[in-house]
Amino acid sequence: MEIVGKKSEGLSVTVLAEDSTCIVKFNDRSLNFYVTDSLKDPLKETIAQKIEEGIQHFVLDFDTVKIIDSCGVGLVIVANNVASSRNAKLYLANIKPFIVKIFDIMRISKHLSIFETEEAALDAIKNG
Repeated sequence: MEIVGKKSEGLSVTVLAEDSTCIVKFNDRSLNFYVTDSLKDPLKETIAQKIEEGIQHFVLDFDTVKIIDSCGVGLVIVANNVASSRNAKLYLANIKPFIVKIFDIMRISKHLSIFETEEAALDAIKNG
């Protein structure tokens, strides 16, 4: 059970310069109301800063994420909007089937590039 008022564990950022790719891993088990507020600005700033540095591809790694609510979905939409507004691409990886279903129900999965693994997302980037 999640603790009410829990603060975010933050993001882990890895840059693969040879592929113009940035991997952003969520360190939280839940992307819910309690943590997304503290993640939104760092995520937007990371994407904007890395685009300024020449990065064009962003992989959001959901490996640790088990639960998502509407605020977490909003966080993904914000990240997608920031990336696409600057001609960069966003890829989602390691998403649990339950979360993919939520994206399907909300009819946003068709606007997202979703991959089973981080490796599959990186292969898609390399192969254009």
